[in-house]
Formats: sequence, structure tokens, C-alpha cells
Amino acid sequence: MEGTESKDEPPIKPPVLEVPDTRLQILFQNLTYTVQVKPAKKGGETSKSILKDVSGVFEPARLTAVMGASGSGKTTLLNVLAGFYKAQDKLTGDILVNGKPVTKEKIRRISGFVHQEDVILHTMTVREALDFAAALKLPSSMTAAQKSQRAMEVAQLLNLHKSLDSVVGSAMIKGISGGEKRRLSLGMEMVTEPAILFLDEPSSGLDSFTAFKVVHILRSVAHLHGRTVVCSIHQPSSEVFHLFDDLVVLAAGQVIYLGTVPDMVGYFSALGYHCPNYTNPADYLFMEVLNAPAATGEDTEAAQPAGGGQGHADGHHLPRLPHLPSLPHRHGHAAATHDAEAGKKAAEAEAEAAAEAVISAAEAAHAAEEQRIAALIAAWGGSPQAAALHRSLTSRRYTDATGVGKHAESATAPFWLQARLLARRALLNAWRNPLVFRGKLAQTIFLSLVVGLIYLQLSDDLAGVQDRQGSLFFLVVEGLFGSVMGILTVFGSEKPVFQREFGTRLYGLPAYFISRWLVELPSHILLPVLFSCICYFMIGYQATAAHFGWFALTMVLMDNSGAALGIFVSCLFNDLSVALSVMPMFLLPLMVFSGFFVNSDTIPPYFTWIQYISPMRYGYIALVKNEFTGLQINCTPDESCPPGYDGDMVLANMGFSDKGSIGQNLGILFAMVWALLLLSYVALWLAVRRLVK
Repeated sequence: MEGTESKDEPPIKPPVLEVPDTRLQILFQNLTYTVQVKPAKKGGETSKSILKDVSGVFEPARLTAVMGASGSGKTTLLNVLAGFYKAQDKLTGDILVNGKPVTKEKIRRISGFVHQEDVILHTMTVREALDFAAALKLPSSMTAAQKSQRAMEVAQLLNLHKSLDSVVGSAMIKGISGGEKRRLSLGMEMVTEPAILFLDEPSSGLDSFTAFKVVHILRSVAHLHGRTVVCSIHQPSSEVFHLFDDLVVLAAGQVIYLGTVPDMVGYFSALGYHCPNYTNPADYLFMEVLNAPAATGEDTEAAQPAGGGQGHADGHHLPRLPHLPSLPHRHGHAAATHDAEAGKKAAEAEAEAAAEAVISAAEAAHAAEEQRIAALIAAWGGSPQAAALHRSLTSRRYTDATGVGKHAESATAPFWLQARLLARRALLNAWRNPLVFRGKLAQTIFLSLVVGLIYLQLSDDLAGVQDRQGSLFFLVVEGLFGSVMGILTVFGSEKPVFQREFGTRLYGLPAYFISRWLVELPSHILLPVLFSCICYFMIGYQATAAHFGWFALTMVLMDNSGAALGIFVSCLFNDLSVALSVMPMFLLPLMVFSGFFVNSDTIPPYFTWIQYISPMRYGYIALVKNEFTGLQINCTPDESCPPGYDGDMVLANMGFSDKGSIGQNLGILFAMVWALLLLSYVALWLAVRRLVK
């Protein structure tokens, strides 16, 4: 357990494999980032500036913290500098690395980004996750053994060597702790020793000791390996705060401080925000500077950013609540009856006055807060530190403008390696996840036995004809529905992992999609065949090899069409719950116009087109033609059958006589599977293309 680990840090040694000593300085000047928003009312603003004229520098071999209140733009600044922003949003300003401008594609190739949420496939072990990242990110000039060695060195560096064979886990599967998962996310980015490392809230959700260990590791990476490490952090402990070298403080999307950590307290003290003794500077920054209570009455002078510093000397100002009028007391029954109407009006007036007082106080506090933040921004703009920073940005410091060498860029694995590793991971996930394969196997056996027992050994009379029609339709629906819901749940739950890894350019969309389908394909062939073997002979359909072969092939294609439809719907919607809720909207019309509920010849003209896009229609026609063609029907004496009544007459009554042969219907079904897969690929590409733009 992490809580019992020794606080003594393991010795940190450089990797055995040599890594180029690439030191990259990031300069950003006059950055303004504007996003498109929906107006709150008609004619309202349609854009919002998150960052406003932000300038600064991140030095190599330094650990820099970006701090600020919620909504100040910390994460946005990291996303913009790391190249993770939407193409439709507007970004102005300059971003330079070693004195030369870089594109968002370039910055992604030379940096690593650890997101606030740890999104890792839950069935992978720590060893497999690190090996997977190393195999895909490290250059092809390295052997598999060297890549694995690098992964193990990172595990040792991050103190993950004791958990190498533990699964990551999820809410339903016990796995590694939250701190270990955070270090694993960090390790998957560190296997390439990126010259620049961005981290969004690396200590979020961790206890103070685990947060200290994570930040201590980041400090070691920056100092020992000359890396530029930048992370946003929210109100760290005093021990964690003093591990940082430099600090950027944001408020309302603008810089109010940029400099070293030791100089921060002195800078704000000069503005009248004095840090009390024995106080965590991070708490002081958030409580006294960024979120100072609005002044009222005699506190006004003390709350000014400059001049009235004495009022903040003790650091114990508390917000004053507006005075609320007292509610009327209850009187006796006779008096209340006598003054009921007057008392009611007085109570309503007092309640309205109290509400107005609260609203007015809130508006005044908000206005005072905006004025105070504006004063802090103006104070930074006119400070000697800002002037020195401006001179540094102007001179670019790296006057030779070396730019970024090729050795600093991360490698891209070839397609065949991506596909092989992704297929192997998907197979392991299917084996370790009981819902993926073993659950499907148990479901197939159970349902086939249930269906076989329900329709056990059908007769060849009129009742048997009806049972054959109903059983064939049930099998078609079960083949499609079971496959749709199974693949929708599995594929939809893995989609966030794919989006995160694809966004970091770990692999490409073709490799993922093809490998994922190839891994799914065997189960969508073997399980329908097993289903057919059990239920076909229990029900008592025509017992010939040809009839059974067509039946099994139809069930395989129905299962695959359901899987393709499930993948398509899961690719359309990012939220799995939304995909599950809208799936009936896709399935019910396809089922109604499959030919069982409505005769194909009597469908209204305005709904005719639906039957042609229904996989159930072609599967049902194929099964019905396979079963009733050549079937002899022996009516009982109490059944009134027309002369010569046989399976061909049943097909004519159903309107299926001119609906093509079995092979033609299965050919259309096969084409629909590929069409749905193509649509799924396009839908997934449209969903993730913004991640790489």
C-alpha cells in the first residue's frame, strides 16, 4: 500500500540507454485564445477569451508550476502550448521553442502531455502498459529488448517495480492505487524522455505524501535530465510547493506573477498582501491574493492591493455577510387572525427586501472582485519583473535560434507494428474481461438451449408452419440484437482510451480499427456457428447438410451485421449511455419492416425504403426460403389446407417468392456488413479528427 511506503525516495539514476541532452526553452508572447460559445440570450456574445495577452518563458532543467483559481486558464494555457486545442478556436500570439516558431504538430512530437484524468485500459498490467507505450513511441532503431529495458528503467524511476504484474483496474476490478495509476500515466509519457513534459493537475486526487512523491520525481526529471517540466497545480501542500523552481500565477486569463517560487511572497507583500508566519505560501496565494474576501465598510482601505497593507498583516479577514432582515415573529391566534392580511404583506415585503439585499451584496462583491483582479493585473504589467521578462522575450535569450533537432521528436511506429500490438492487447483484454468472450460464450449456449426447448421438434402441419415462421424471426432478431448490444457496450467503454491514445499520436486510426475488427471477427463467426449447431437440430428444421450450411452462414452474417451496426452507433456518440438509449430508435424500424410483422407487398409507399436498409429483412428472407423451399406440409384432418399446400405456397403468402434467392439475400447482407464498417470508420474519424488538428 502506498500509505506504508517509506518516505525515503529511491535513488534516481540516469537511464542506461543514452538519451540526447536536448534542452528546449519555450517562449510564448501575447497569447490570446478565444473559444466559440453559445450565447446566453439572443444577440449575446458568441465568443469568449480564455487567455488574454499572456506572455512568459519556461526554462529547461526547471520545474514550473502554473497556479490560479478555478477558471483562470491554467489548463487552457497548457493545452495551447502543448498543441491540444480545437482548430475552430482562435489563437493569436507567438510560441517559440529555442527561438524558432513551432506548429502544433511539431510541439506534439517533441513533448509529452499527462492529462488530469488517468485513462488507461483497465485490464492491462503496469508492465504491459509501459511496454506498449515504449514499443510504439521509441524509434525503430532500438530493439525490442532495448525498448523493454527502457520501460523497466522508467518503472524503477517512478517506484512502480513492485506493481509491474498488477492490473490497472477499474471501478469493478480491483487494481493499482490512484497514486500508482498517476505515476503510470506519467511513465507512459516518460519512456521517450520527452524534452518537454506538460502535466495537468498531477497531484489531483492524491494524498499529500503521494503528491509529494510525484512532484519530487518531476523535479528529478527536470534537474537530472535537463527537461522542461511544466504542470498546473491547485493549492499544493507547503512541501510540494517548495519543490517547484518557477511559478506562473494566472487570474482571469492573464498573468499576475511570473518568476521564481522564493520571490513570490515578497512580490505580493509589496502589493499589500502579507503572508503570515508559519503559513503555507500556496494557501496564502489562494486565500489572500486570488480569492481575497470582498471588503465592506471599514475593511475597504485594508483590502486595497497597495497602500493599505496593514489590514492584511494578520491574514484573517473573513467575508462579511449582508444583513438580512428578521422574519416576523408569530403572534397569538387572535392577533394573527386580526392582522392576517397585513402580516402576509409585511412578510412578503421583508422577504423580497432580503432577497434584493443578498443579490445586491453579491453583485457588489463581484464588482469589487473584478476591480481587485484588474488592479493585480495592472500591477504586474507595470512591475520591474514584467519589464525584465519583456526584455528577455525580445532578445529571445537563445540568440542562435537553434530550433528543434530531429532527435528531439518522438518516433512513429509503422502500421504493422501498431496493428500487431493493438491486436495483442485486444486479445488479452477479451480474455481477461469476462464480459467480452466468456460471457458471450455462456450467453450463446444458454440462449440456444432456451430457443431449442421452446420450439423443440416442430411439427410439419399448419401449427408447425406458424412456429417455423416465428422461430426463424426470433433467431434473426436474437442474432442481430445480441451482437449489437454486446459490441456496443465493449466498444463504447473502450472508446475513451482510444481517443486519449489517438490524441497523443500513439497510433493511427487504420491500425486501431482494423486490428479491433480482426480480433472481434473470430467470435462473430464461431459463436453463431455454435448457436446454430445447438438450436437447429433441437428445433427440427430440414436436416440436410445444405440447409444447415445456409442457416449457419445466415446466422454468421446476421451476427456480423449486428456487430457492425453496434460499432457504427458507438462511433456516432461519445457517451455510451446516449448510444444505448438511441439504439432502439435504430433497431425498431428495421425490425418492423423485416417482413414478419408487415407483408412486404402491403407496406405504405412512404415507408417502403426502410425495408431495403434492414439487415433483418434479408436475413429473415434467407432463413425462410432456406426452410420452406421444398418443405412438405402435412395438414391434420381438422385443419383446412388448400390443395397442394406446401412450403412454396407459404413463401408466396408471405410475399417472398420474388425477393431473390438465398445467395442473393446473403450477398446483400454481406455488402451491408462492409458498408456499416465503412460508415463506422468514417464516423470514428469525424469524431477524433479534431484531436489531431
